[in-house]
Amino acid sequence: MRRAASTGLIIAWALAWALAASAQNRGGNPQAAAVKNPVPSSAKSIAEGQKLYQTNCRHCHGAKGLGDGPLAPTDPSPSNLTDAEWNHGSSDGEIHALIANGAGPDSKMKPMKSKLSDNDIWNVINYIRSLGPKQ
Repeated sequence: MRRAASTGLIIAWALAWALAASAQNRGGNPQAAAVKNPVPSSAKSIAEGQKLYQTNCRHCHGAKGLGDGPLAPTDPSPSNLTDAEWNHGSSDGEIHALIANGAGPDSKMKPMKSKLSDNDIWNVINYIRSLGPKQ
């Protein structure tokens, strides 16, 4: 009985550690930065990304991506997606990891990988790129 409890505790700790490690760190993620966006930025991709963004992201990031949505938390507040400041990395791969895995334990941004497919996330990234400065 004690052995089963110990094993359960170890498994719970390992899962918690894995989830924390999968969250995007401030400053970027070199492994994610190496991942290239497989979805070409096109009018169709941007339009699909905009629909997904308006459904899933605008409540916090705002309709125009300014970080001023009606449900935006204040500490920390959502990122302004139209400026050149990317605290969690600015590559498409890093943004994909952030959307898929959430922004970490200090953020209200939760993982979206259970709601959005990889293709959906790439379309959202193409839309977000259309909002801000060209990189």
